[in-house]
Amino acid sequence: MTTTPDAAGDALVLALTEVIRGATSPEIQQAQAMLLRRLATQGDVIPSRVPAPRNITEVGGYLNLLEWMHEDRMRTDTIGSALGLATESLADLPSTSVPPLRLTAVATQRPDGPAGGGVPLSVAVREDLAGPLVAALADLAGIGGMLPLWGPAAALPAPPAGTSGPPDPMPWLGREVWVAPTVVTTEPETDPVVLGRSAADVTPGYRLGVKVTAGSPGSVTEQWTALAWDAVGRGFVERDLGDVAAVPLETVLAPTTFRCRRVPVAPSGRADHAFARVRSVAGLVPGTSRLGDELALVWSGNDIARSAYASMLDRVWDGTAFAP
Repeated sequence: MTTTPDAAGDALVLALTEVIRGATSPEIQQAQAMLLRRLATQGDVIPSRVPAPRNITEVGGYLNLLEWMHEDRMRTDTIGSALGLATESLADLPSTSVPPLRLTAVATQRPDGPAGGGVPLSVAVREDLAGPLVAALADLAGIGGMLPLWGPAAALPAPPAGTSGPPDPMPWLGREVWVAPTVVTTEPETDPVVLGRSAADVTPGYRLGVKVTAGSPGSVTEQWTALAWDAVGRGFVERDLGDVAAVPLETVLAPTTFRCRRVPVAPSGRADHAFARVRSVAGLVPGTSRLGDELALVWSGNDIARSAYASMLDRVWDGTAFAP
């Protein structure tokens, strides 16, 4: 059986398409971005309103028109298109560089009822930090526990309109998620996560515990005093829960690089979510790690330039935050 030139060309194009689609290297991702851009801006998406040139004289007329209009770049592109050549290079597309890492969507565990309405379907975590967190959530579910998480929208915040500064960049670096505030301190008797202290705690303050099936590996059944929001008094009050089978959140997170912290006093109000923050500082070196470098790991140059952090790229990690 003889393969026609058209069939051979189609087979070659199909093979190249499969290579581009299946490859994950940054170079191939750059090529993917360039191809998509060319399809969007140069492809025959809208049919031409001008008849196709019938001979070389009419082609020359179009080229002369572009030269008269000083459209040198378009004239070069026209010649390249006629010859079947790519007229744009990656050097012409400074914003198509693909970050070496990406933000991975980690599915969250959502409780039934109204509390679950405040829990997103997923949170964004940097891909190299996500695997152990997914595994920890799965292990927790295996012993009857649930850790609903919350995270901001997966887009860098725009520059603030007022005088307030931009928010902490850690969530947009894929390094911080929150325990969903709607599943804590609402109804401690039924909430999957409690903020409080057990009878065995000797350290002042409050910590997070995840309720699990009694007798599960790693669980401890203790008397708990939990914080609950008092909508009438507009403050937090302590409530005795009796015996509760729970796993400390720090134990749940131990196999991951994410860490939580005990809060010394009750939250100041319903909008005080310091207790809910779970963050990973793995790889951040105090006095060395720059915010710009961290952003560039997961965001494109265009995204960063348009964001609230565009003027903060030289800030350096001080062990707690990115400081001037």
